[in-house]
Amino acid sequence: MYHEQELIERAAGLRPLLEQNAARAEAERRIPEKVIAALEAADLFELMVPKRFGGQAVSMDTVIRVSAELAKGCPSTSWVQTLMNVSSWFATRSTHRLQEDIFQKTAKPRLCGGLLPSCDLQQVDGGVLVNGRWDFTSGCLHSNWCICGVPMLKDGVKSDESGWAFIPMTDLTIEDTWYAAGMKGTGSHTVVARNVFVPAHRLMSLSGEHADIDWAARHEPESCDHWPLMSVLVLVLIGPVLGAAEGALEAVTAGALQRGIKYTVYHRRSDSAVVQHDIADAAMMIDTARFHILRAAADVDRAGAGIQPDYLTRARLRADCGYAARVACDAVNLLVSVAGGSAFKDANAIQRYWRDVNVAGRHSALIAATGLEIYGRALLGVKGNITRVI
Repeated sequence: MYHEQELIERAAGLRPLLEQNAARAEAERRIPEKVIAALEAADLFELMVPKRFGGQAVSMDTVIRVSAELAKGCPSTSWVQTLMNVSSWFATRSTHRLQEDIFQKTAKPRLCGGLLPSCDLQQVDGGVLVNGRWDFTSGCLHSNWCICGVPMLKDGVKSDESGWAFIPMTDLTIEDTWYAAGMKGTGSHTVVARNVFVPAHRLMSLSGEHADIDWAARHEPESCDHWPLMSVLVLVLIGPVLGAAEGALEAVTAGALQRGIKYTVYHRRSDSAVVQHDIADAAMMIDTARFHILRAAADVDRAGAGIQPDYLTRARLRADCGYAARVACDAVNLLVSVAGGSAFKDANAIQRYWRDVNVAGRHSALIAATGLEIYGRALLGVKGNITRVI
C-alpha cells in the first residue's frame, strides 16, 4: 500500500511520458501499451479497489487529483485510467461469487463498461443470453471484463428495471467505431455481444438485486464500500476535464511569456493588459471548477466515513459536476483565444487540451443544464425527477 500523496506524485511523475505519447495515442486511437504498462507499474489501476482485493482503496479526493495530474500529460490516458478504475470499483458492488470470478480468478483484473441498457435478453437455464451493442466503451482495448447495461427480466419478460451484466471480453467483440474530434486516444469503441451466455450471478439490477448484500459479514468494511453508487459514477468523469484545463492554463501562460502579439507593439503577450486580464479570468474559472469538484469529492468521502449524503446533497453533486465541466470548457475556450492561431498547430498541446475538454466536458452525465435542473427540482421540492442517476 502507498501513501495517497505518493500516488498523486506518481501520476505527476508520468506526465513527461504521457506528453511524449499523446500525439501517438491520437494517431493510433488508443493508449500505447508502454503507457498502460507505466500506469500498471505505478499501481494506478487499483485506486478504487478495496484493500481486501489488493487495491489501494484511496479517498475520492485522491482519485480526482490523480486523474487530473494524468490529464495534464494526456487527457485521453487520464480518461481511460479513470473509467477503468471506476469500473473495477463498480464490480465490488456485485455478487460475492462474481467478485471471486473477477478479483480472485482473473490475473490483473481490468474492467470497462457500457452502462446504458442497449440489448435484448432471453432467459435460459442458469442465466440469460445477451445480444447487444454498447457504444463509447472507454478502456475496452485494455480490459478483460466489461460491464454491459441490460434491461432486467421479470418472469422472463423485459421489465422497466435496468441493470448490468458482467461479461469477459473474450466473449465479446470490439467494433472499430471511435472517430471523434477530441479524446481521440481513448479507443472508446463499440462492444458487441452475440448470443453470449451470462450466468445469473453475473447480473446486477439498478435496485441492487443480486448484489452482495452480506459483504459486511465477510469483510471488514472499507470507506469505498459506503460510497454512493450514482454519485461516484458521475463525479469521476470530471477529474480528466479539470486536469486538461489546468494543463491548458500552464501551456498558455508559458507561451504568453515567450510569444508576442502580431501587428501590435507587444513583443510578449504577457505585457498586454488584456492578456493579463484573460489569464486571470481563466485561472479563476478553473479554480471555481476545482472548488465544486473537490467539494463533491468531500461529500463522497464523508459517505465513506459513514455520513451518507441526503437527496438534496446528491442532487447538488450532480450540479457541481456539470457546472464544473461548463466552467472548465469556458476557461479553455478563453485560453485558446489568448494563445492565438499558433495554438491550433498539431504540434501544440493547447489544441489537444481544447478539443479534449470540449468533448469530455459534454459527456451526457456532465451536461450543466441537466445537473442544474436536477438540483433546482430538489431545492424547490418538486416531486419526481428526470433521472435515477442521482
